[in-house]
Amino acid sequence: MRERPSAGRGSTTMKRHGNLFSQIIEYENIVRSHRQARRGKARYQEVQMVDKTPKVFFDAIQMSLEEQTFRTSPYITKRIFEPKERLIYKLPYYPDRIVHHAIMNIIQPIWDRIFIYDLYSAIPGKGLHKGSYRLRRFMNDAENTRYCLKFDIKQYYPSIDHAILLDLIKRKIKCKRTLWVLEEIITSADGGKNIPIGNYLSQYFGNIYLNWFDHWIKEDLGRDYYLRYCDDGVILGRTKQEVLDLREQIGQYLTDNLDLTLNRKTAILKVDVVGIDFLGYRHFREYTLLRKSSAQRFKKKIRYIEDNYRTMPPQKVVSSVMSYYGWLQHCDSYNLQRKYLFENPKILAIMDLASEDLGIKNPLIKVMEDMHSPSTKQKGSAQARHHRHDIYAPEAMLE
Repeated sequence: MRERPSAGRGSTTMKRHGNLFSQIIEYENIVRSHRQARRGKARYQEVQMVDKTPKVFFDAIQMSLEEQTFRTSPYITKRIFEPKERLIYKLPYYPDRIVHHAIMNIIQPIWDRIFIYDLYSAIPGKGLHKGSYRLRRFMNDAENTRYCLKFDIKQYYPSIDHAILLDLIKRKIKCKRTLWVLEEIITSADGGKNIPIGNYLSQYFGNIYLNWFDHWIKEDLGRDYYLRYCDDGVILGRTKQEVLDLREQIGQYLTDNLDLTLNRKTAILKVDVVGIDFLGYRHFREYTLLRKSSAQRFKKKIRYIEDNYRTMPPQKVVSSVMSYYGWLQHCDSYNLQRKYLFENPKILAIMDLASEDLGIKNPLIKVMEDMHSPSTKQKGSAQARHHRHDIYAPEAMLE
């Protein structure tokens, strides 16, 4: 018989929560869930359908949950290949996404209080960049971070066992009707395993599944320099043998307790030689670089915008460029920023025109104005103005 996950020394006594279902189906919670789920999706046909007669749809959701007739809708699947091949599952906006938000609003605070501090996925106020900065702080202790165990779990979400996940959830939740709706969603993927990637609740279920594993590493093994994002984790140690032993231990724990397997890409790294490639960045003791594959995608995207901006919606142009800038500003990327953004007259001009169409100030110019050097500000604005005429010259339009 498979052992259930150890709770760790700091997590052995936990209050179980009841009377949650009445909060989930409360009308105001359903209204709030619709507002949350529709963000950025106001033009979707399903969203507009609900917006026309919201009370009709909110009442229907409330009744289906109250009478326990709610059933997960059929999934639509799509295979993607970037950044790696995955099968993505999609559910309708109504009722599923609204119901998922309604559940999350009530159960998330319960779980957030017991997750380890160094979990960075799907946690308010955390995320990739916070995790990266935390890793950099770990690496300041050079003596005790000479080696790194970088691991991920093979086919993590497709391998999550429904029965084990439900047992783990029951450690914190005793409300029977809440457990009913969670089981309905968890077991909506056939076969006893698989938490569909793309479901709003899936990443959070992924956090719960490894919660006791996290506490075991931090508390039972005493590993302070450990952090995790989804199924990717790093543990830093003083010696190679130390992290070799850790790899053996965590591999055994995952197999025995969670029916999971470490990916063969799990590696032991000598930090001062190769750094740590994690969370989209390459971390070294004195500096941090954008991951090579991310840098390549950034350059490719900039070239695409330069060639296709005329057929792109202005919002797409601005959001694409600023999204990449958001990544660049969290690492040592002066040369990338200078060459492809701030000293790229064509991109400056394209951003100027797209921003004008949106009725906003060019955010790249605003960033440059906020920089310390007055000459940088003047140079950027001048380049944008000069190149704007070239883009719209008749000969340029015929390219």
